[in-house]
Amino acid sequence: MMLLNRLSLRKRLLAVGLLPAALLAAALTTLFLVRSTHSMDSALSERGVAIVSFLAPASEYAVISGNQMTLSSLLQAVLEQPDVVAAAIYDREGSLLAVSGRPRIVNRDEVTNTKSATKLFVSEDRAGFAAPVESAPMFVDDWLEPHLRGAPRAPVESIGWVYVELDTMTLSNNKRDIVLSTVIVLFIGLGLAGVLASRLAGAVNAPLAGLVGAVRRIAGGDLDVRVGEDASSDELRALQLGFNSMANSISQAQKTLQMRIDEATEQLAHQATHDPLTGLPNRRAFEQALEEAIAQSRRAGDRGTLCFIDLDRFKIVNDTCGHAAGDELLQQIARLIRQRVRAEDLICRIGGDEFALILHDCRPEDALRLAESLREAVATFRFTWEGRRFSVGASIGLVRIDGRTSSAADLLVAADLACYSAKKGGRNRVVEYQPDASGGRRKTDIILNNDPPLSGGIPYGRLSLHQQKIVTLGRADVPEWIEILLRTRGADDEIASPKELLASIEPSDKLLELDLWVAEQVCFALSRRAGSSMPTLRFSLNLSAASITQASRYWTRMESLLQTTGMPADRLVVEFRTSIAEQAPDECAQFVREARRVGASIALEKLDGASIGLLRSLRPDYVKISLKTLVESYGLEAGCNLAQALCGMADALDIPTVASEVEDELLRDALHNYGFQHAQGRLISPTEPLPD
Repeated sequence: MMLLNRLSLRKRLLAVGLLPAALLAAALTTLFLVRSTHSMDSALSERGVAIVSFLAPASEYAVISGNQMTLSSLLQAVLEQPDVVAAAIYDREGSLLAVSGRPRIVNRDEVTNTKSATKLFVSEDRAGFAAPVESAPMFVDDWLEPHLRGAPRAPVESIGWVYVELDTMTLSNNKRDIVLSTVIVLFIGLGLAGVLASRLAGAVNAPLAGLVGAVRRIAGGDLDVRVGEDASSDELRALQLGFNSMANSISQAQKTLQMRIDEATEQLAHQATHDPLTGLPNRRAFEQALEEAIAQSRRAGDRGTLCFIDLDRFKIVNDTCGHAAGDELLQQIARLIRQRVRAEDLICRIGGDEFALILHDCRPEDALRLAESLREAVATFRFTWEGRRFSVGASIGLVRIDGRTSSAADLLVAADLACYSAKKGGRNRVVEYQPDASGGRRKTDIILNNDPPLSGGIPYGRLSLHQQKIVTLGRADVPEWIEILLRTRGADDEIASPKELLASIEPSDKLLELDLWVAEQVCFALSRRAGSSMPTLRFSLNLSAASITQASRYWTRMESLLQTTGMPADRLVVEFRTSIAEQAPDECAQFVREARRVGASIALEKLDGASIGLLRSLRPDYVKISLKTLVESYGLEAGCNLAQALCGMADALDIPTVASEVEDELLRDALHNYGFQHAQGRLISPTEPLPD
């Protein structure tokens, strides 16, 4: 059975067709040969017995008389019979009376002991037969001699024996001829049966082999394969028709599914690179296009311009009429800008009310003229919502894209600074970024109150530290958790964001120095704080990219600082943005490993849908999701849905989530529904100076 299982279908069909025929033919041939040879042997025996039975009575007189002539005549007559090769006659005493030919009898006693006509032996080429010659008394009729009626008759007496040998070579030849002819007929019959079985197996196997091959091709991905519908039987033809019908269905289903997948993929790709509110390319697409523009300027000398467009007085519309009015305003402004730029230019929405414009192969004077026309168009635009009219403006910052551009990050900082200068100078204006005399790209004329570049040092006297509580939702018996915030003080002691200060610091080692200065101030201040809350206080520090890329230097200094101040490492939470992790994944992974070694925790800031993969690769201890950023980028409904989805993904990985920048009453009331464990923001807890 195991051997049969290894055979192919064609061989199995041949075996099924030939094996019974071969067995039957072999059985019939064997039976025929046995019966034929037995019949021939019986015929020979009967012929020999008949000859000696005839010769014995004919020899009675010659034996009694001893007449040699008569004996010789009898023997000669016997030898004339076919196949008779020798004959002999013996007398009463067993003496040889006459012989003809050369008999091969071995034992004369076997002949003299014969009581009736019988076969004595059969050898390879001879067969011997013997019969007694009996002398029977003569009787006359009883009516002639009445006195003899009823009297016993005299017994028959053997007066001699006759012996005849027949040649069996002819019989053997006949047997061989019969066997040979029978075998030939057998093989001819088996050959015909094999041809028929082969044609039958082929008629069945060919369609099935075609089906098997077609199935394998379908399994290999060739869904357009079909089989012929030319089977000899109705059943196989029906199977072929059914297979072709099934293949058609699979092919159509696959094409339909592939079409839907392509549509979904195209839609997802579009959503990944486009803003759902305005339909413009989003920040991710903008950053890719900016990298390409920089590379093109280096390769071919293509001079372009990057413009940052920040809407003026947008917050008034948003706060007065709600997010729906703000969304509609952004859509109309997007259409307005798109109608006034060239086809080869790229306009993107990079967040909130900020747009970015990349002008390809554009001379500086043309770029200024185009930016001024955009500013004027936005300034003259009037937005109407529920009977109320609003006017907005646009502060535009320009920076050239040329072969001297060092990186996309520098361009972004320069454009952002130019845009800030436009707002600082009174809004609704265009400001072009001007590099300093040394070729640097970190300075505009009105940034930072015209302070000199900070490449020589950090103005620590203008810095101050603030704190903001991070509240655990639904629980009041948890340790206090604060985030340390760096702020700057202006000439009038006005507290401002350090964004401009950080952008102006060169080189990057100064940013690492600033991060370590903040850590030192915080650790000493907290170590001096009195009260029972210190043992359970947690604090978060925000880090720049310089600290991430120089992890060994940062953590060596931090370990020494923690030991000096007695601050436990497990109270420390270090935070960095997802944009840093995306730009330097290997350095971030090394930084996280160092933090784990020291015992500190990691928080990942500004998590959005595009950076969700960082949860699995970095495994932070906390993730911070900015509701304000999501709502400004995607709109209220889509932003809230995305926040809820991000919370679900983080929860699946057992990573607590922090809702940051909570500045809307509606959002604060729905934090529990979104799945956040912690929250911070102006409506949760205000920012206050760090004591001590």
